[in-house]
Amino acid sequence: MEFRKMVFVGERQDALGLRLAGIDKAFSVYGKEALNEVMKLIKSKEYNLIIAEESIKDYADQNEVNMINTSIDPLVLLIPSEEVAEAGESLESLAKRVLGVDITKLK
Repeated sequence: MEFRKMVFVGERQDALGLRLAGIDKAFSVYGKEALNEVMKLIKSKEYNLIIAEESIKDYADQNEVNMINTSIDPLVLLIPSEEVAEAGESLESLAKRVLGVDITKLK
């Protein structure tokens, strides 16, 4: 697989943190607009890794959910949104676990 780039699609505060962690591009969108952006990015094959907030599944039909779940080039990684992160794993600990970067020390 040829290395291209990583991209994040989600809310502004998460986008800023992930940009500091080395994500090439971040789209500060949410809801149906975020889902549309993810689907466009999957089809473009411009990025190797698409990181998006898990809440986009709330706006997706079954075909879109299947495409997101089965995409491997690009790989789509869904992370908990801020509301879900408060109840479980924080975005900071998820970034450290998945990306190996402590985004709290990049400020």
